[in-house]
Amino acid sequence: MSDVASRDRGRDHLFIFLVVTFLAFAIRDGLTGVLRYSLSIIRLDVLWFIPDFMCFAIVGIFAYQQIFVKRNLIGTLFVVNFIISLIIATIFMQLDTLTFLSSLKSLTPIFVGFAFYNRSATEFRWARVVLILVLILSVIGVLLNPYMEYPWVGLTTNAFGVERTAGKLWWASGEVRYGGFAGDSTMAAFTIFTVYVLLSPYFSRVVNFMMWPVLAWAIYVTTSKTALGVIGIYFVLYIAAMLLRDRAQKLGFLQGLARLSFVLVIMPPILILAFGGFDLSNVSNLLSSMSDRIDNTWRGPFLTIAEIFPLGLLIGCGAGCYAYPMTYTSLSDLYFPLDNFYMTTYMMLGFPFAIFVIMQVYFVKYCKDVAKLSLIVLMNIYTVTVQCYGPSFATLMVGYVFSAAFAVQSVRRSRPSPSQRPLPHRGREAGIAAE
Repeated sequence: MSDVASRDRGRDHLFIFLVVTFLAFAIRDGLTGVLRYSLSIIRLDVLWFIPDFMCFAIVGIFAYQQIFVKRNLIGTLFVVNFIISLIIATIFMQLDTLTFLSSLKSLTPIFVGFAFYNRSATEFRWARVVLILVLILSVIGVLLNPYMEYPWVGLTTNAFGVERTAGKLWWASGEVRYGGFAGDSTMAAFTIFTVYVLLSPYFSRVVNFMMWPVLAWAIYVTTSKTALGVIGIYFVLYIAAMLLRDRAQKLGFLQGLARLSFVLVIMPPILILAFGGFDLSNVSNLLSSMSDRIDNTWRGPFLTIAEIFPLGLLIGCGAGCYAYPMTYTSLSDLYFPLDNFYMTTYMMLGFPFAIFVIMQVYFVKYCKDVAKLSLIVLMNIYTVTVQCYGPSFATLMVGYVFSAAFAVQSVRRSRPSPSQRPLPHRGREAGIAAE
């Protein structure tokens, strides 16, 4: 076998490992309640962390590829930024071994998403079959939930000294928030809409239209208004793109919307500057929750860091800062539930992350995957009020949709590499992926 053939075979094996890791996170976080309950019964709770160990391997592979093989400046800077954030977190939050691993684990899934540059998690038929099963089970779990009480609600498990609850019973405005097989309503809704968007281009138009009422119903049952609004926006995107017959027009349309969606990233800072400290409930009671979000949820962490660690406003306060790992440290009393992905990640990584986000707007033009382009729009809307840290699959999906920047050298070649060539698949002629 030639050296070239050996390298190609090695890349194929690595990509399969990457896809398996992606699916492992989708299954684990989409079916959290079922899996934690089942693993606790057979006393193999430690198996819960298998996707995380796979993820750590991918971080190393990604770093090697970006720094030494592709020599991608953006990838190199992000890896360095990540390492520095771990050092800062260790000092600032005084991390011990377990809390350090927790901080490490909070950010590493994003590298799994990044590693899909110019590739898709749905390239293989077997991967699509697994995702279809996850989608079906997620929908069924939510729709059955109002009529039966699952045994994992309230179950607490322990692994490596860390206690986790398999499922909680959440309420919102006196209404139960059903989490289905995920055990968490937000994650159940997130799994349903993201997995569906990934699979949507492979379904015929008729199948897509038939699925919409069921998907909307399931997300409605979770009472996740953000997810319900986001999937409704995707339905509109699907129809709008379907009316464009030329594939170039579809890509241009979706790329334009993807760039425009980044305006939402700067909306929270603008609202903080404009209305911070002002009680909007005096204008209308309907604005009271927005006022609380502006003053406490969004602004609170920045005011705290400005007081106790001013340099942190520039360099960040480290991986896991103002995400769930912080609640395990001595600084837990300073924790605010910062429910915005971009602001939370800025708190972790500092000003370099702001530069990275600005560059993402430019690299949208290199993304030719219609599912990724649609998800850029949807995720930029969704993450305005959702942190996306905790459930690893949510963190992974953010990295997945912003992976184009890490293939920048490949897209400049005169001839596309095999990974860049469009992959034929059934259903490509249907829906928003139509030629």
